[in-house]
Amino acid sequence: MGFPKRLRIRIIVLIVIFIVAGTASYILLLAPNRGAKVTALANTSADERYPIWSPDGSKIFFRSDNWICVCNPDGSRHEKLTEIEEDFVFSPDMRRVFYKKTVSNEGKVTYQAYVMDIDGKNHEKIAELTLEEKYVDDRGYIGHTGGPMYWMHSWSPDRTKIFFKKLEETDYTWVYREEEGKWKRYMAGTEPSIPVLQEEDSHWEGTKLISKEHESTAWIWDLKENELRFIGDLSYGIVHYNLRGEIVWSPDGKYVALPCSELSETGETRQIFVVNMETGESIGLTSFIGANTWPTWSPDSMTIMYVQVPPRHEMWWWPGMFQHNEGCDIWMVDIDGSDRKQLTDIPKNWEEGIWSPDGSKIVYYSQQVESKGYEIWTMNTDGSDKKLLVKVERLGDARWSPDGSKIAYVAGKLHNRDIYVIDMPK
Repeated sequence: MGFPKRLRIRIIVLIVIFIVAGTASYILLLAPNRGAKVTALANTSADERYPIWSPDGSKIFFRSDNWICVCNPDGSRHEKLTEIEEDFVFSPDMRRVFYKKTVSNEGKVTYQAYVMDIDGKNHEKIAELTLEEKYVDDRGYIGHTGGPMYWMHSWSPDRTKIFFKKLEETDYTWVYREEEGKWKRYMAGTEPSIPVLQEEDSHWEGTKLISKEHESTAWIWDLKENELRFIGDLSYGIVHYNLRGEIVWSPDGKYVALPCSELSETGETRQIFVVNMETGESIGLTSFIGANTWPTWSPDSMTIMYVQVPPRHEMWWWPGMFQHNEGCDIWMVDIDGSDRKQLTDIPKNWEEGIWSPDGSKIVYYSQQVESKGYEIWTMNTDGSDKKLLVKVERLGDARWSPDGSKIAYVAGKLHNRDIYVIDMPK
């Protein structure tokens, strides 16, 4: 038996209202904050990334495939400047480009530093340093890594120095004592019998359950004096190399912040260290058992924001204590180790932030561990007043404009990314 006509009409109306309401909710969920206007700078097949604002905020420089390009914040006046394959940094006035090369030959490694005008003219080698090519190696041991003894990292803000990290094997090893549930430190050659991990069809097969201890030290390549100079000691841990952007100079050039590997009876952790580049003194700012990484400096060089990854226990076959599938939260601490505070706390979410130019706000990325989508949010530096700006499929670098009114960010598929600009809500 069918419904009466009037009832059928009411049901149809209710269904339409439900569909429209659901669709509207879905659109609002995907749409950016109503006060945030998003502009695409380009929509090409080129891979565009690393947006950097000019000092006056009137231009955005970026990399498009292997080209240095520039355009206005509205995407107009797009111009290719010069082609370059190496990673590069700009001078503070954005008029010159600095980059470096590494050349290996006959047991020597030569580091070369170059500068040129932004249009590719007046190309000049400003320093060259040759060292013996040495390696540290954990292969066959827990850690299972190897690489160069010296690892070249970031330029100082005035582009006169480059930070180096050096790894050297010490006279100690760490062995997991299963009966105690702890890692124990021994003088090399005096440790008890070392069990070997036996697993079929595994690259871990035959690996010794032992961790070699390596000392990490801080150095700089002084480009004016063209010499490598020791700065200070950092930490003792397994072979650990930092990713691009993990080692950062303070805006005033007096300090360098970086995550370092540390070994203890609980296993290997990663802690944030700050190195005074004048005195060589280093201070560990964190002690959390897990991973503390991705430090970023406040504009006044007095505070560091970083991310904290929770620990993973019962890892008898591996000293690392990081539970990557649990996400991470944003924390903040002063450079003397005081006033440590947590800014985000969302289970199974990855978050990372950058400071606004005046230090009063933070823009941060947020992603659920099992999701491919990212969100861009803003908040105050005490973690309050969180506001969603936009949702994107994939996310790369983001940068505030000098006056704090806009944010340039990278989104899109790997090797085909584009740059967008958000006008911040007032």
